[in-house]
Amino acid sequence: MNNKNMRNNKLTNLTGYILLSSPNIMSNYLNRSMIYICDHSNDGALGVVINKLIPDMNISSILQRLNIKNEQIMDSYPLIYFGGIEEIDKCFIVHSDECMIKYSQIINNHIALTISDNFIKSFTELNESKRKIVCIGCYTWSKNQLENEIALNYWIPIPADEALIFGNPFVDKWSKAFLKIGMNSKLFLNQRGNA
Repeated sequence: MNNKNMRNNKLTNLTGYILLSSPNIMSNYLNRSMIYICDHSNDGALGVVINKLIPDMNISSILQRLNIKNEQIMDSYPLIYFGGIEEIDKCFIVHSDECMIKYSQIINNHIALTISDNFIKSFTELNESKRKIVCIGCYTWSKNQLENEIALNYWIPIPADEALIFGNPFVDKWSKAFLKIGMNSKLFLNQRGNA
């Protein structure tokens, strides 16, 4: 799917896609970001950043602050991602769908999202999911906002796959995603303007 097709299809559904930020985005928060779109409809969109870890924060440190000892949770959820600047009081767990709980919803391709403000309960109930990442906060777009940002070349939508979502968090996944679509991110960073 390319930008031209999206301009021609007003109601494109990007649920389950990844957005790669372009140099046209000036926000420090969104620089070199990959956002997994969990929901996209005529009313707007919601997504979480899946390639930016929160420094010096992990499940172990949260449990210690809460005086909770649970080795199983610590092993299953070692890292926490910066999901976005909105709803930072909630965790957004993107996970494989072997395990679904009350607030889980299928996104597509055997990937689900669980939104919760009760971290420990959700971590415990989703422990059987084989692959998962925990994001604090999210990004949302109002009606037509995401489509307009794509038309302005702020985002490059690409099909998601589990390697990009759940892969090694210490690898430059943003550059890796460009290689998957046949582009070199270093060359892309030197080019501005409309695609």
